[in-house]
Amino acid sequence: MIWTDYFTLVGVMPGRIVVPGHGTLDFSDVSLPVEKIQTLFENGFPYLRVTSLGKETFYPEQPLVEPEAEVTPELALPAKKPPKMKT
Repeated sequence: MIWTDYFTLVGVMPGRIVVPGHGTLDFSDVSLPVEKIQTLFENGFPYLRVTSLGKETFYPEQPLVEPEAEVTPELALPAKKPPKMKT
């Protein structure tokens, strides 16, 4: 698998980046293991975004769950009136 099919690098140019806990990774190398890139993404690596194919493959949509309780207008807080100006 080529990792660039599933994830894309954003905010930096492809090349060597020092990644804490993983050392220096060369993101211009398409043969990096997809599992390592996925781990970086899931741990919040700021320069990775998942592609649409990556979403389909690794993060398929979860079925919608109906909310248990609806928010009713009486539960909403009333708006505050602005203070009056003294004249």
